[in-house]
Amino acid sequence: MANHIPFVNTREDCRLLKRYYMDSDIVRVSLEKFGSIKSQLPRGLTLWVDPGIDGCDHHLENDAVSLPEYIKRFKEYEIFTNRAAITKPEFSRLKVFATDVLNRCWRLKPSWITIPQLPLIEDVSRNKINMALTKATYEWKIETQFRGKLILPLIFTHQKQLVGKTQWRPQADSALKRYHKVGADGVWVVDSSLSDQMGTGTFRNRFPSLIDLHRYIRSSLPKETIVVAGPYWGMNLILWARGLCEYPAIGLGSAYKYYIPGGHLQKGKTRIALPPLRRWVVASPELRTWLNRCLKILNPKDIAYIELSKLRKKYDSLLPKDIAYIDLSELKVKFDSLLNQSAAKDQVAKFYKNWFNKIEATPVVGRSLALYQDLSSAYIIGKQLPTMPRSGSSARRPERVAEYFMLNCL
Repeated sequence: MANHIPFVNTREDCRLLKRYYMDSDIVRVSLEKFGSIKSQLPRGLTLWVDPGIDGCDHHLENDAVSLPEYIKRFKEYEIFTNRAAITKPEFSRLKVFATDVLNRCWRLKPSWITIPQLPLIEDVSRNKINMALTKATYEWKIETQFRGKLILPLIFTHQKQLVGKTQWRPQADSALKRYHKVGADGVWVVDSSLSDQMGTGTFRNRFPSLIDLHRYIRSSLPKETIVVAGPYWGMNLILWARGLCEYPAIGLGSAYKYYIPGGHLQKGKTRIALPPLRRWVVASPELRTWLNRCLKILNPKDIAYIELSKLRKKYDSLLPKDIAYIDLSELKVKFDSLLNQSAAKDQVAKFYKNWFNKIEATPVVGRSLALYQDLSSAYIIGKQLPTMPRSGSSARRPERVAEYFMLNCL
């Protein structure tokens, strides 16, 4: 079995799970989405069920946004409509809420359940209610004799929270107290504001700070504690390769970051993986031209040339067959609407799985070095190539994503 945890939210995720990730130790599903994907989930999977209580964050941060409908199904959900009830929680009502949440998760027969918690914000105003939810979970565990594993979430919501130890240490220490209070079996740590595949210059400082946080958490918990990191694109793999987490959480062809549930998600642009560069990029007519330029530069015998050549040959398969022959540079319609997003997700998921397998095949003691060498190769290849087309907020230099990851492997 492989030590990765796919986050499964949609039927498309289920398709990719069946195709590439059936060797996963455990699969994480949300209580909210389970009903819509139950029929598509492979049988016999070990489940981690998350109740998605962090979805309350949208309303708590903005009164104009109502609580997600799935939250309103829980008894005493009204607690989360009142900020005063957050800072001074009434335990009896909160226990009713937590008990209902946990019972609904338990009915799905999971091996792991996420402890109900609100996301972490810049101040400590949510610490009391999170501790009360922890206490309620402990009492539920005793009353039901739950034999599965309880996972404490540490969901950061803003990059300022992870600028340095001064910023993250109070939240980490508070979470560690809750961990011991409930007798948890693991922690799940994720920065929901981090899109680590963008190659942003701030990552020079941001990545080391995230590593320091994980190092502190890992050293402060019992050796047998389960630590889950992500989902991200690369930092989850780095933390895993360095022994700072047991499981990297991953997306399935898209969403290689964590989105707090219950929010409004805009339709994302179609992306494809560039295997030699260990990154992904928005698919566009300009990207096809860029691939042609790269093939003129690289040595045809190099693996990078072979991989990009295969991608170039398959590139038009992202389009409906009846228009694939058209010169895309002359099209006046929106390119994204023509793309075969399912094929693109498949290509990304397959690449990512192969990338993970390559590092996992290395002995544990050598994984961080293997990942460093892997990313160094991507960096060197990228330095040879022309600047990439504009791709949202992604770095346009081909080597930039691998560079920032590479610098944090050892």
